[in-house]
Formats: sequence, C-alpha cells, structure tokens
Amino acid sequence: MKNKIKYVVISFMLLIIGIISINLFQPNKEQQVKGTIELLVNENSYDYLIECANNFMKLNDKTLIIIKKLENYNEIADKAKETTKTQITNIAQIDRFSFDELKLDNYEYYNKEDKLLNDYSKNFSQYRVRQVKYGDNSIGIPLTSRPLAFYIRDDMLKEYGYKRDSMNTWEDVIRIGKDIYTKSNGKVSIINATGQDYEDLLDLLTMECFSDEKSIEQIKLEVQDMLKKLKESNILNLEDEGEFLARISSLNAMREIMQIKDVCTWSAGNVPSIKPGANKFFASEGDNLVVLNQTTDNEKLIEKFIKYVITNNKETVKYVKKGDFFSSYLYTYISKEIEDDVKNFVGKSPIVILDNIEEKTPGINDYEKYIKIKQALRVP
Repeated sequence: MKNKIKYVVISFMLLIIGIISINLFQPNKEQQVKGTIELLVNENSYDYLIECANNFMKLNDKTLIIIKKLENYNEIADKAKETTKTQITNIAQIDRFSFDELKLDNYEYYNKEDKLLNDYSKNFSQYRVRQVKYGDNSIGIPLTSRPLAFYIRDDMLKEYGYKRDSMNTWEDVIRIGKDIYTKSNGKVSIINATGQDYEDLLDLLTMECFSDEKSIEQIKLEVQDMLKKLKESNILNLEDEGEFLARISSLNAMREIMQIKDVCTWSAGNVPSIKPGANKFFASEGDNLVVLNQTTDNEKLIEKFIKYVITNNKETVKYVKKGDFFSSYLYTYISKEIEDDVKNFVGKSPIVILDNIEEKTPGINDYEKYIKIKQALRVP
C-alpha cells in the first residue's frame, strides 16, 4: 500500500513538473501582457489602428488600447511635457520634421538601446531608419512612408503630342511644359503645385539639390532658383481649380485619381532628375510611432503592440490598396494583391511603383541638416 501511495505521489509530482516545463519552455507560447495604451494618430491611419487595437485586445484580454484622432501636433507636445506619473502609455504618430518643430528632442527616449528598431531594421528602407535616428538614439519606429512618384495623365499628354518617356529630366519637363502651355492658350500648366503636391515638390527639389559638401544656404538658394525657373516657365499650376496633367506625389495621389469619375488614363513612374543618369528615387518624410512616456511595467506591452501594428501585413494591404497610407514595413509588399489593376491607371500598379521607389531611395547622411533646410524654405 505504501509503495502504491509513493508511486502515486511521484507520478503526480512528475506530472506537475511536466506541465510547468511545457509552459516555461514552449517556444510558441504567447507572452501575456496587460496595461493601457493611448495613441494619438492622424486621420489617414486612424481606421487601420482602430482595427489593430480591437484585434490586439482580443488576443490580449488584459489590455486596453485607446485610439484618438490627432487634431494638432500641440497635443503631442502637451503629452510629452506631462510630468505626472501615469499607468497609461502615450504613443503619438508624427513625422521627423514636425517632431523637430515641436522641439521634442529633449524628451525621454523610449528605445535607447534601439532593440526594437534593430530587430526589424532589415524590414525598413535605410532612409526610413535614418529618419528616426536622433544622435545615438531613435525617436520611434517607422509606420508610414511617402515615396514620391511622377503621376502623369497619359491621354491628355498624348493630345499634345508627347509621351511620358519624353519627360526624363527637369529640362525635358520645362521644354514640354512651355509648349503645352502655349498650345493650350495658357490653360494648362502641366505640374500641379497646390496643397500637399506643392510640399512634395519642394521636398523633392530639396533632396535633389542636397549634398553633404554644400552649405545650407547654398542648397536653399538652388531650390529657390529652381522653383523660380519652373514658375516663370509656366510649368506649375498654383490655382486650386487650375488645369494640369502631372503630379509629384505619393499614395494619396493614387487614392484621389481612383476617385475621378470622368474618363481618364494615368500612369505612375519615377520623378524627373536634375540631369540625365542622376538618381530618380526619392521619398518625403513618413510618420513614426513615438512613445511619449513609459514605465518598466508597461515596456513589454509597448513592444508587443508596436510589433503587432507594423507586422500586421494581412490587414495593412487592405488600407494600402485603398490609398489610406503607405506602410513602411517592406514585407507588406510581398502580397500579390499590390499588382491588382487600379481604376483610371494603365501599366504597373502605382503601389508596385511606389514599393520599388521605397526600397531604392538612398538615405541622407546628415538628416539634421536636411531638416534645417526644410525649415528655412518654409519661413514666410
């Protein structure tokens, strides 16, 4: 009897040890996290992050993810200045230029050892990694990107006797633009330069003129001279209701062109270069997820949620195809869905073109210098 009891006790202990071992060493076991995160996000990614939050909370039932639309960047500055300790983690969506404009460079860096960024750096273009670097630290994790393409309305361009291949350099654009402006009796200035399109054009010219050897003032003057030349040659449409047949833009242009109800034929390709053979791969600034406050208690929650957001490829593709935003996570674009036809476009899908630009855009070595030039060009 004693032996039987001893046998049962030993068997029970072995069973307990086995269960504990399985739970401790099971490689695929999900690590449970708890806590609350509040995100301040832009309208373009709001719906996507709402979906991410809901799905994440289903998988992690002890978490609460709150998504709020960002009305203005001052809300981020206010959150960053809060000194009261809170159990709620605040994360904001912001680009590097706006981050510097708010003078947030002295806030407490979340990712000091760059662990999260380093783990996924190969899945981001190097230019995007450099955009989030701030000295020896990183200010956040890339979320969205703005690779710049040259959108051309081919059917309209053909009416004036040209093809998109004719506009390889800015000199080509100026020559053809002058001719079309004359033929249209001054109605068509071929490149749109209003709203976001103007900002993208300004960024493109800044990057094309940028050089480590040139001074900030020299680059600024070169960009201003180029803008003046384009305006004087009647290349730029500066009126909201004006006619144009081309745009320097990112995924937002695809969304807007898809919504055009009139019959039209557009294509996307690389931007004009300063001279033949020069680089034609450029991207404006994307948005990043910046952690404004944290404690050691919620570090795992932050890391797990951000990983979920940036690697959620199946859901991300849906929003990219709608033109809501362009994901910085390169693995997103292995999906065959990005090759689907897009309304009002011919040739390769704009998403395929933008993906190619995103992968090949070179990084800027001195990004702080680039930001200073952007600031100087936007001073009234």
